[in-house]
This record gives sequence, C-alpha cells and structure tokens, in this order.
Amino acid sequence: MRATVSHFEIPAFDPARAARFYRKVFGWRIEAVPWAGPGYYSVKTEGPEPAPAGAQTGAIGGGIGRDDVVGSAHPLLVVHVSGASLMDCLLKINRAGGEIVEPPRQVGKAGSFARFRDPEGNLLGLWSPDGH
Repeated sequence: MRATVSHFEIPAFDPARAARFYRKVFGWRIEAVPWAGPGYYSVKTEGPEPAPAGAQTGAIGGGIGRDDVVGSAHPLLVVHVSGASLMDCLLKINRAGGEIVEPPRQVGKAGSFARFRDPEGNLLGLWSPDGH
C-alpha cells in the first residue's frame, strides 16, 4: 500500500473570507469549486517562483470550506491511499490502535473518503480516487 499526504482541508465559517485571507497572506491560487453544495474553494500552494535552496518541493494543495462540508472544526490532513481499499487501510489503523471515525463514503465520481483518529486523538482523512 502506498500512502502519501495528498491535501489539507481548512474549515471556515465564511469560506470566501478565508480564501481572500490565504490569497493575500501567502499568495496561494484559490478558486471556487463549481458544485451545488455550500461554498468550497480549491487551494494550490505552489507559487510562481522556484522553491528557495533547501526548501522541500512538491507542495501539496487543499481546500477551504464550511466545517459542515470539511467535517472538522480544525484543519484536516488527508492521506491518499493506493494499492489497498480504504476499508483495508481502516482495518489496519484499527489494529494499530487507531479509531475509525467515518467509514468510506463515495464523493461523486471523484473517489471515496473516510476519517480516522490516531492513538493520540488526531483526526485525519483518507482518500482513494479508486472509489473503494
């Protein structure tokens, strides 16, 4: 199984205001996602300039949305899983002392999402574009 941090999600009471804030402060490219649900914004954190010497490259992006869309009152790291189903990964998490918070659910045609807590109580997300 391959598991990499794929993106983050930032909850916001006012996603448009949060998008303006992160654009202004960090220069992130942030665009509204066209869908029928509440405001959600796609975030690209790579800037137009090359990374400074010694900086890690391959920046991850994320999203900004209301906490009822993000599903968390705190920023959420999301781990992209491939080579195993989300359920297999959640079972592995459970056996290692973690807790399944939300079983896999389909997100349109984009993939599947789940949530878990590690043994320290941190909430994280799991994502699989394979839809399982």
